[in-house]
Amino acid sequence: MGRDDDEFEGIDINGPWGDVRIGRGMRGGRVWDEDDEVRKIRRRVRHQLAFWRHLATFVIVVGGLALLDWATGGGFWVEWVAAIWGAFVALQFITTFVTPNMWGRDVEERMVQRELQKRRGRADVAPPPRTAAD
Repeated sequence: MGRDDDEFEGIDINGPWGDVRIGRGMRGGRVWDEDDEVRKIRRRVRHQLAFWRHLATFVIVVGGLALLDWATGGGFWVEWVAAIWGAFVALQFITTFVTPNMWGRDVEERMVQRELQKRRGRADVAPPPRTAAD
């Protein structure tokens, strides 16, 4: 249900579409990470580990089903299972590794900082001083 060493206490549902948490509170009455940045990094690492567990489960189960299909002389029905489940694994890969680099919160913060620097740079830049020759 809950994740290890997390301040969250309640129902935690993980899936290829994302995570859903119902409830709140702290485990053991203590705050695990006071630093917001550490919490964000911890959350991102957990999403990455969840993807790798999902991929390992996919490979093991589909591999076992393929062996079963081959042993029974079936009509390769396992391809449908692999294709549908593989699409969910691919979707989870994209949401875990690709989209945070494209439009995640970190990207938004970097873009805001860049825009602030541009605007401050224009406002702070004074025209060059005039010389007597001008």
